Amino acid sequence: MSASPNAAQIAYWNGPIGQAWAKHQEKRDRDHAGITAPLMEWAAAKPNEAVLDIGCGAGTTTLMLAARVGPNGKAVGIDLSGPMLELARKRAEAARSNAQFVQADAAEYGFEKQVFDLGFSQLGVMFFADPVAAFVNIRRTLKKRARIAFACWRSPAEHLWASIPESTARPFLPAAPPADPNAPGRFSLRLPDRIKQVLGGAGFCAIEIEKLDARTFAGATPEEAASSVIDSGPLQRNLANADEATRQRVREAVTERLSAEVGPDGIFLTSAAWLVRALT
Repeated sequence: MSASPNAAQIAYWNGPIGQAWAKHQEKRDRDHAGITAPLMEWAAAKPNEAVLDIGCGAGTTTLMLAARVGPNGKAVGIDLSGPMLELARKRAEAARSNAQFVQADAAEYGFEKQVFDLGFSQLGVMFFADPVAAFVNIRRTLKKRARIAFACWRSPAEHLWASIPESTARPFLPAAPPADPNAPGRFSLRLPDRIKQVLGGAGFCAIEIEKLDARTFAGATPEEAASSVIDSGPLQRNLANADEATRQRVREAVTERLSAEVGPDGIFLTSAAWLVRALT
């Protein structure tokens, strides 16, 4: 049997990073809160609807969607990560939610056809090896005239939550080879034309795209903010294999850089996203 095109992502999210994301679920929720609330309104899940949450992680958005659709509705979260889904199921049980979870790759999963009224994703659709094929697979499980709604990151230059710490850390890390801008990754859907190309190629229509800038709290002090972006934030992946001396140099440099961002209420950095929705 051939390996999944998303094998690297599957391994990544079931390893130490997936475990760390589950461990720091509450912080992730705070980091994304400025996107979650607008995205929920943008998606507008209704009572009694069936909703598929793509890349649901530790289940925060799935639980919110389950509450919106109510006891006669259906909310199913799908994700690659076993560690995050283990936490999601525990949270659903504790909340007595009817949310359900599936560990699988949404790009390849054998969904039942025409089940869902809404496909939803908070920052979970930028990592498909073949995005058009993945969205075709997702569209099959959506009903006729159903809708999809998701958030994805804009360009790194606009997304200061990541670009400020990552650019500060770059001189201390090995040079990375030039990356294909459309390869699976955080910024693969950074351009509206690319989003339209992918969704249109997958058969979606009436595509709407709206800019969202969210203020994301990094910390009360430069030291707190540096810990936030290094230990469980945008630099976590970059520093996963770095030695302790490198990590310390990066921490010092990032702390110094973030001292320039201190405001009356601490340090806030812009999270730049697109809100997207379309019809089947």
